[in-house]
Amino acid sequence: MNQILLEEHLFFNLTASTVVVGICYLLSKNPKTKDYVGFLYLFGIPLKGVFFYKSFSFLFLEGLSLSLQEKVNILLPILLFLAVEVLFLSKILKQSPSS
Repeated sequence: MNQILLEEHLFFNLTASTVVVGICYLLSKNPKTKDYVGFLYLFGIPLKGVFFYKSFSFLFLEGLSLSLQEKVNILLPILLFLAVEVLFLSKILKQSPSS
């Protein structure tokens, strides 16, 4: 995988994770939607997957054979940003609402 593609992949994950965590943070500030933030996040995970598929559809071609290192270079950032999202979301949900 070339360097430009890896940078695009990392930028996509960074942007998508920032948007998801930002939306969850904003929704957690509203007492009416705070209880549903976790469910909305669970809906956001497949949605992020759809956008990834649309942005990098050439990675899913049948004739494309990737080496193990290339597969790890694709999967590792996804898992890393997913872990960071869950960490931030758990911090957001643990916050007590401010009066």
